[in-house]
Amino acid sequence: MRYIAQWFEEHYLDTPLELTDSIDRYQAHSGPCLNYSPQRLRDAECWIEPHELLFEEKIRSVPIAVSTNGTFPIFFCGKGDLGFDCWAASFYLISRYEEYLPHRLDAYGRYDAVQSLAATHGFLDRPLVDEWMASLVQCLRVKFPNLPLRTNRYQHLATYDIDESYAYRYKSFIRQIGGASRDLLQGRFGSLATRLSCWCRVQKDPYDAYGVLQTLHPAGVDRPIFFFHVAHQRGRYDKNISPHHPAQKKLIRSLAGLYDIGLHPSWYSVGHPHSLIAEKGTLDKIVGWWVTASRQHYIRFQLPDTYNLLLDAGIQDEYSMGYGSVNGFRASTARSFYWFNLARNQITSLRVHPFCYMEANSFFESGHTIEQAEAEWRQLEQAVRRVQGRMITIWHNTFLGTQKRFARWGDRYAKWLREQS
Repeated sequence: MRYIAQWFEEHYLDTPLELTDSIDRYQAHSGPCLNYSPQRLRDAECWIEPHELLFEEKIRSVPIAVSTNGTFPIFFCGKGDLGFDCWAASFYLISRYEEYLPHRLDAYGRYDAVQSLAATHGFLDRPLVDEWMASLVQCLRVKFPNLPLRTNRYQHLATYDIDESYAYRYKSFIRQIGGASRDLLQGRFGSLATRLSCWCRVQKDPYDAYGVLQTLHPAGVDRPIFFFHVAHQRGRYDKNISPHHPAQKKLIRSLAGLYDIGLHPSWYSVGHPHSLIAEKGTLDKIVGWWVTASRQHYIRFQLPDTYNLLLDAGIQDEYSMGYGSVNGFRASTARSFYWFNLARNQITSLRVHPFCYMEANSFFESGHTIEQAEAEWRQLEQAVRRVQGRMITIWHNTFLGTQKRFARWGDRYAKWLREQS
């Protein structure tokens, strides 16, 4: 209860919120009052009839019946002024309670989005918790017109995952020969020609979009975050060039001089904690400071284990809260929050920043055309604007380069990005 109250205060109130279980103290208070108890206590109050969830200490399968009040989906229904316990319901979604219960994994070993409450009941495309809190704020504003409220405004944060810095350049001779052989055997002559041209430095590498990105984000205007994959070993899902390669170091340092840098922990590191520590140490050394932000490669994480490892590694800001298969609001909010470790029943110092759109989900998972993809990210943008939240997007350098299959994606994104400023 303290956790969700603090989150509500941080994002919506411009005055301290004091919790008390003393009825006498509550009744004597002359200012605005929010009653979270089984019965109404006074006329001048906003009353929420509590569900038992916030008073429990063990994780259990909680019966949930999702209905609607005509404006938005609700659950944990009760009496009260809103007709449901918006605090307990918000805690259930923000804490990702359902991901601590028995669940199935997708092909990449991740929590399968289709089994989530949001997907099952059709509100994955809505920051529902923020809509609930706006309703609670309205209730308080009606009863207490002079209540100091925080002024929120829509924000956009651009983030970029650099899974593979270059398609062909700076890769080892063996990898080049192997790739060229596959192109030849599979009849991909266009790819072979591009590979040879890049190898001979006649043509720009198709993944080299860094000049474009610096044009999109003029230094000093905004601060996007670049998440770099710096695995020490290669694998099926870890294909970047070595972080020790001079070209990779130069690239990272050039962007670190202009923007914020985060770690993109490798696929391999999920099952090998020592690799996570080593990768972070490598990135720290390259940029010359202690990197504190991260986002999981392939959005591959499991609660609570992955977040515990990130905390142990010194990560303070985590950007993986979204799905790697479908776009939308995994935690049903467009606002950051401190991770609540349900396994230990405690608030942690790990700040979670949820994203709602990744272009790879549109292209690879949904098979969208650029027109369909743009319609999707604009729909999500409007959902975030309605609640005055922060829209975090993920793009990859591969989509913004010169690969033919991503033609026009970069132009559409650049046009939309200019509208955000």
